[in-house]
Amino acid sequence: MEDLAQKGTAAAVDEDGRPYANGFRPAVLEWDGWTCADCIVCGMGAACADCEACTSFAAPYPPHWARDWQPGEPERGVEIFGGPGGMSAGRGLVDGGDWVLIELDPNAAATARAAGHWVIQADVRTLDPRHPALRCTRRFHGSPPCQTLSGAGLRSAWNDAEISELQSIMWQASEAFGYLEVDDLCSLYGGPHGYYGDVLDDMEDHPDAHTWGDECCGGYLPPCMTPAAYREWAASVVSDQRTALMAEMLIWPMCLVQIGAPLVSITMEQSANLLKQAPRLAEAIQAEITSVEGFGWAWCSWQIADAADYGAATHRVRAWMVATRYDEPRYAEHVDGDAAAREMWAHVLKATGALPDWTPELNRRIDPYQGRPALPTVTVADALNLPEDWWADTRGKRTINPETGKVRGGGSWPVNRTGQCVTATWYGIKFRPADVPQGEGTVTISLPDLGALVGFRRDYPWQYIPTRKGATGVRNLAQQPADACSPFNAAAISAAVQGRDWYEPTAAYQAALYGLSTEPVASPVELVLPVLPAPRKGRHDSEQLELFA
Repeated sequence: MEDLAQKGTAAAVDEDGRPYANGFRPAVLEWDGWTCADCIVCGMGAACADCEACTSFAAPYPPHWARDWQPGEPERGVEIFGGPGGMSAGRGLVDGGDWVLIELDPNAAATARAAGHWVIQADVRTLDPRHPALRCTRRFHGSPPCQTLSGAGLRSAWNDAEISELQSIMWQASEAFGYLEVDDLCSLYGGPHGYYGDVLDDMEDHPDAHTWGDECCGGYLPPCMTPAAYREWAASVVSDQRTALMAEMLIWPMCLVQIGAPLVSITMEQSANLLKQAPRLAEAIQAEITSVEGFGWAWCSWQIADAADYGAATHRVRAWMVATRYDEPRYAEHVDGDAAAREMWAHVLKATGALPDWTPELNRRIDPYQGRPALPTVTVADALNLPEDWWADTRGKRTINPETGKVRGGGSWPVNRTGQCVTATWYGIKFRPADVPQGEGTVTISLPDLGALVGFRRDYPWQYIPTRKGATGVRNLAQQPADACSPFNAAAISAAVQGRDWYEPTAAYQAALYGLSTEPVASPVELVLPVLPAPRKGRHDSEQLELFA
């Protein structure tokens, strides 16, 4: 497979055999069409995983992706920025799909692999979504890094001028990847007409200037940028390249559809500040997905959802996008978009008297409950079987402010309520009775319990790859559940675009995870946790830490 855009300026022809003018070459991959269907070894009964040709062709994707998807098989999906597998853990409650996760961090990748998922440990920017092994992909999900959007980070993605530049680039994804419909393509072949049928400068005397010649026709512009070139362009306008990774949410779906993939859904999870502080980027993605100049898909909704509202014992407030190609997703709701906008950007309205200039439409959303009773609210005490009158200290012993009588710097809270959003520093949390002084608790938290607060099973196989002898990776292990998507949100969103209804399996999961009664649930559920998939063999030696020191 070669990238034609990188092969120089030799003559190239379109699908009708017409030579492109001025050395133009569409930015597409050259592929001879070989698949497993042409494989002699597999034709004799071998499995793709045992076939060198299929394995090499599909790499780094599963060898069986060398063959075409067949009806009745699990739907194929690609998830970028997969982390330790939070989205996959929730997806497993409602869907039996065939997914590939892409994750850069070696420890998170090792964890997801140990949990039974096919994981590619790589920088997503080094992979080409036009790979022919992806031609049968039906689902796509992404959870781009949120450090530049998070209120606890440097907030570089809050810079309106910088984000405006990236928004403008993302608006042009449809042209870059071959979705811009134009009146005339003849300029590609040396003809007189521009994209919209107008006569180009210095071409007024061309015999076809005011009529139609053999090379004049409308259609879609061929892709004019490679993913690598588009990524470089996006990164050039932002101060932190992690912000530019938002463009991957357009690069991958658009390239997948270009190679013929029957993609029918796109979902995304991000910091709530994407909508609160950088709505331009959400608007750009929505515009390219729904506009006739872009994908022209049937649905693209944005909303903020809290994992605690879907069963988790701690809050995790995130922005979610759901897009579907042909029909409305399951749980679709139409709402008052103006009212939703005033609520979403109330802080901007209060400060400036007006809403932000560019925002996504909020007149549609996903409501997984559909009028059913909410799943039980779970407190930290419920989740960890602690006495209701105990307290948690997340910052160690703090001094008392003599004027207020309160602990300086906070970091202490009662466990009889749903917990704050888990952060990596929670590995040092101490629990204590109310009459024990702040910071002097002796009951610590285990890694399984920390994951359970986010929504992971207590036997989830958290992994750490030691970087030096004797390293236990306590902070790194705690960072993984702190960064991950909550499986509770993941189940609801995944069910909106695929699989069975989320309600009963998630209620069963919540009840078993936290030891709850099922009385609040509308219908009976079986309290059995899904079987944990058999771990895959990793590429590195790793260790699993069950308890924090």
